[in-house]
Amino acid sequence: MFSQEIDSKIKKISLIVLTCVGVAFVIGFFGFHNRVTDVGYRPTQPVPFSHKIHSGVNGIKCMYCHTSVETSAHSPVPSTSTCMNCHIAVKADSPQLKLVRESNENNTPVAWKRVHYLPDYVHFDHSRHIRSQIDCASCHGKVETMGVVSQFKPMNMGFCLDCHRNPVANIIPARPISGIFTGIKATAYDSTAQAILANNIEPTTNPQFGSFMSDIPKQEVEGIPTPKHPGIGPENCSTCHH
Repeated sequence: MFSQEIDSKIKKISLIVLTCVGVAFVIGFFGFHNRVTDVGYRPTQPVPFSHKIHSGVNGIKCMYCHTSVETSAHSPVPSTSTCMNCHIAVKADSPQLKLVRESNENNTPVAWKRVHYLPDYVHFDHSRHIRSQIDCASCHGKVETMGVVSQFKPMNMGFCLDCHRNPVANIIPARPISGIFTGIKATAYDSTAQAILANNIEPTTNPQFGSFMSDIPKQEVEGIPTPKHPGIGPENCSTCHH
């Protein structure tokens, strides 16, 4: 029906199209599919703790339990002594709190099941993001509405880069329920604030999210990429992989 030349071209074009479709499927599946990104992952915990009751109904701020998140790279899981600050009097005899009471008495941790995972080769610093006025809900969702905490965002590279490139569209500003930005923020940014005032540097976003317009930095070492957009979150590999 077709000449040998046309037939060969059709086969090549078909192969290219099928290859492109296959690559797009693999990227889409492994980059966005919930089965891969674990969005919605909600393990059964050893103690039925409800953030909706504690934070949503009773208004307990995130920082009350997750202390030092402003200064630590990791957000700590609260010790059971923190729980007993209230539960020594509130529902003190509840059978649901048996493990918590035993943990406090024996000085042993509750075996909570981790919800959010990052690969070992990824470095994420909670304190840097918290002190940049980024609310917990930006990554974890509005936990105060969750009876059982589940993973809200994919936590993949694309998710992080979306925030770094367009913070206004992706970041939730600090909210009172989080209770953050209350200690070291002023002193930690004194030198930065002075530099901003001295050079009339404009913030890139409103709220600021810790980002300010500045000149694109010169490369100190040739071949090392620098952020494409000054003042927005960095995109160079060494920011997270070091």
